[in-house]
Order: sequence, then C-alpha cells, then structure tokens
Amino acid sequence: MINSVRRSLLPLYACSTMFTLSGCSSIMTHAGPYEGYYPGASRDIEMASNDEHGWMMRTMLLVDLPFSAALDTVLLPYDYYRSTDGRKSARETIAASEKEKQAKGHMNGSGYTKPKAKDKGKK
Repeated sequence: MINSVRRSLLPLYACSTMFTLSGCSSIMTHAGPYEGYYPGASRDIEMASNDEHGWMMRTMLLVDLPFSAALDTVLLPYDYYRSTDGRKSARETIAASEKEKQAKGHMNGSGYTKPKAKDKGKK
C-alpha cells in the first residue's frame, strides 16, 4: 500500500518541482513593472552574456531559458494588456518626480548637490 502511494506520488512530485523551478526569470519579471515582450527570456540572455556571473549561474540561466520563453509566450496577451494601459513603471515615476523637485528647488537642504559642470579648457 505504501509503495503504491509512493510510486503514484513520485511522478507528481517530480513534475510539480520541474514546473515550479522552471521559468524563474519570466515569473520574476512579470511580478515587477512592465518590461516589454518576452522579459524573462531577454533577462536570461542578458544575464548569461554578462561576465560578472560564474559558470554555474550561466548554466542555470541557459537551462531556464526555454522554460522562460515558453512561459513568456503563454503570457503574451497579459504583456499586451500591460503595454496598452498607459501606466509608467515605478522607476520612471520616481525619476520624473525627482527631476521635478530638483527643477523647483525642493531638494535644497536635503544633502543633494548638483553635479558640477566640467570645464573643457582646464585640465
């Protein structure tokens, strides 16, 4: 009885583990602000081509790439919906707010200093 339960649960456990661990980049990028179409696959390619990551991380990214691409394909309608809703990402909103505050002089006394202009004549 116990062996038959183990035999029936083992494939279920293996499949659920595989689906849970696959498409990690796609899941992470879709949880954040909108980053365009196929964000998980493009993030995998970007990180795999970066020299800052070791061989183990690159291997895991290359294994994750087809799963992220498949999940990104399934989520294309959601990406299209997010692209047409007209909202900016949080990063863009904060950057625009900071520029507006700097232009109005609200950043005075906050420790912010404007970058100094470089003189081209002096060395």
